[in-house]
Amino acid sequence: MNKTLAAALFLTVASLSALPANAADPAASPAAGKETIYPAPAIAGKWMSMGMPPVMIAANRAAGPASRLLVHLPKNLQKSSTADFALSHTTDNTWVGKDDKVTVSFSLTSENFGVLKIVGDTPDHRLEMPLSRF
Repeated sequence: MNKTLAAALFLTVASLSALPANAADPAASPAAGKETIYPAPAIAGKWMSMGMPPVMIAANRAAGPASRLLVHLPKNLQKSSTADFALSHTTDNTWVGKDDKVTVSFSLTSENFGVLKIVGDTPDHRLEMPLSRF
């Protein structure tokens, strides 16, 4: 029994010592500091926040700089003349669209969590709402 236990311990120690030096440290890996950039079709769907009607997000078929997120706001968030916005990609996972009175932005923080920001032309007209999809 002791020989079997000693052999198992030896194999475990030998396999751990054979690992490269940076394998144990995830921060040392080359992809550790890079954030995943999601394309528009990966963001499309129903996004909800705490019992409110869903914010519908669709994506057009274009790729690259022509890609857009098409956002339809529910009735309780429609504070301007329009309920639909076309957001263009700005940086990382942030999409922004402007109307004559309102700027709408959507930032994706993870695969299923994002933040919708609506900023109006007056300082008091500002909304920042976390959204998640199911």
